[in-house]
Amino acid sequence: MTDYVDPPVGRIPAARIIEITPDVTVWRIHSSAADRDANVLNPTPQPRARRGGRFDSIDGSFSYLYLGDSPAATVAETLCRNLPVDQSPRLIPRAQIRGRVLSEVRLTRTIRVADLTGAAAARINAGVWLTKCSPDGYLHTRRWAHAILDTNEGIDGLQYRPRHDENNLAWMLTGLPSATTHDAIEPAGRRIELDSADGHYLLGDILVEHNAALAP
Repeated sequence: MTDYVDPPVGRIPAARIIEITPDVTVWRIHSSAADRDANVLNPTPQPRARRGGRFDSIDGSFSYLYLGDSPAATVAETLCRNLPVDQSPRLIPRAQIRGRVLSEVRLTRTIRVADLTGAAAARINAGVWLTKCSPDGYLHTRRWAHAILDTNEGIDGLQYRPRHDENNLAWMLTGLPSATTHDAIEPAGRRIELDSADGHYLLGDILVEHNAALAP
């Protein structure tokens, strides 16, 4: 098993900061509930490793949401990131798509994110496991997220590549603990129910690249 390492006490080296301009279209998978638009932040602290996402706040000191640069990126990071790679076919339970939608999202301003792609993790004295580990390492990756945000004050979040898709980009954006929506993004048109004919068609094309499929 990989030896996961927490960030050192004190400030870590400054990250490479990337600017993403409003002409970039991004995507999000989220709940289809009436009060869960694509720009709604999650304020839930996640102090347990096997619940939540890679860079969630451990203590609730920031709220957060996840985006991808394409439908393929959001599916890879939301539905496929924890699929075992040593079996075939790789099946996704229907419960994971029930009540969820894929939404196109528009940036309303330029955002600044700490880059964790390529050699950028080594730049801050972390390893590639930071974006590639399984959920048993999530308490460590979340501590690194806190350290990166503390060191690079004023940034909007983190940029990384999905665990099982090096061709695309994902982002974790943050907000104040009390914020309900992110001020830099807004819904932008396309909204596809994943558990629908259109959703199944879209997922089928993406999942086949992962040697995966929806369970019967």
